[in-house]
Amino acid sequence: MTEPVVNNEPQTAAEAANVTEDWQKKHDELKEKMLYAAADFENYKKRSLKEKEELLKFSQAGVLKEVLVVADNLERTLAALPGDDTDKGFLSLKQGVELTLKQITSFLEKNQVTKIQAKGQKFDPRFHEVMFQEENKTVADETVLEELQTGYLHHDRVLRPTLVKIAKNPA
Repeated sequence: MTEPVVNNEPQTAAEAANVTEDWQKKHDELKEKMLYAAADFENYKKRSLKEKEELLKFSQAGVLKEVLVVADNLERTLAALPGDDTDKGFLSLKQGVELTLKQITSFLEKNQVTKIQAKGQKFDPRFHEVMFQEENKTVADETVLEELQTGYLHHDRVLRPTLVKIAKNPA
């Protein structure tokens, strides 16, 4: 048995116009969906690229924190050394520690690590961590009196907060 041939061709101009209009609507809907999909894909690409850049930018944070510990120890070493000793070996040791600290500081600067300035500033919990409070009438309340440990930023993000002592005005 053979199937009867069905003629899907429009019989009148009005039917042809309706068919054309239906196809135009379907075309416009699909075109709009395709444009939305293309825009979503472009946004996805931009977001992925930004996330990748952020990951690369801050992936060194753990290593940089460890280098900060070494720099702190070298600074403590220099602070503990007597300044009036003239022994040649001692002076050579002191110079070696100073040069090593200078190299570490240069390394940190190359990696966009900067010190947080705290002394004399108003306490800011985003950058400072309070260790002590001291009653003080000579400066404004919550002014940083002393830096106990230097804090650092890495690309404007806190790598390590500054440990501080702040003023507390008596009530």
